[in-house]
Amino acid sequence: MNAWLERLVALESEVEYKTPPRCGEGEFRFQAGSLPVLVSAPHGAAHTRHGRLKEEDDFTAGLARLCGELSGAYVLYAWRKSATDPNYYPDVPYKQALAQIVRRYDIHFVVDLHGCAAYRDFGIALGTMQGQSLPREYRRLILRLLYRHGFRAGGGWLSRVDVDRTFTAGNGSRQETITRFVSQRLGVPAVQIELNSYLRVVRRRPQASERDPFEGDATMIERTINLLVGLVRAVARYTASDGFERGSPTKL
Repeated sequence: MNAWLERLVALESEVEYKTPPRCGEGEFRFQAGSLPVLVSAPHGAAHTRHGRLKEEDDFTAGLARLCGELSGAYVLYAWRKSATDPNYYPDVPYKQALAQIVRRYDIHFVVDLHGCAAYRDFGIALGTMQGQSLPREYRRLILRLLYRHGFRAGGGWLSRVDVDRTFTAGNGSRQETITRFVSQRLGVPAVQIELNSYLRVVRRRPQASERDPFEGDATMIERTINLLVGLVRAVARYTASDGFERGSPTKL
């Protein structure tokens, strides 16, 4: 196992998927950065929707943290069981913290990381609310970067990219996804990225909600790390140019 994967396992080991926050702890944590990009992992631990516990998107918290370490992005991630679903309900603590971070650190772009099942017929799914969550130039930038790292719409299985089909980031639904919240209420471009288990889970942990043993594809996980780091850096460069223009946020 190379150093990146070892570090990913170490970072993920601090997440307790189904343990409520202890006294003095919160359900989520913040990791400071140096670039005006925030990587979010709201489903890093188990969460609650309509009174039912939903399983975690394992290794999304670890990936977000590792991406932050390698790229300089700010990171907000769930690390304890949540009594709400940050990617569904409005006005929850996670979103309140996210709004404060965006304002305090002048965040120009948000990448919201999620995980999908290994049976999916793609490696990565992008959700942009059919292009409503970010300007067209950002969409083109992200698709070019994906292609450069071997991910494209016509790729085979784990190299295939699904764009605004399976996961749209909540366009047309009552669900307030992080991407919808950031783009519509904060006026900041955002994208939802769903990663197949093979692209993020180094080795399933014993305390995971999914009990069957599972190991991802080490080569594809490394490629995904490179992609995320490259995405943060590329977006940061673009926002530093004249190309960035903040939207009109809704008052909270």
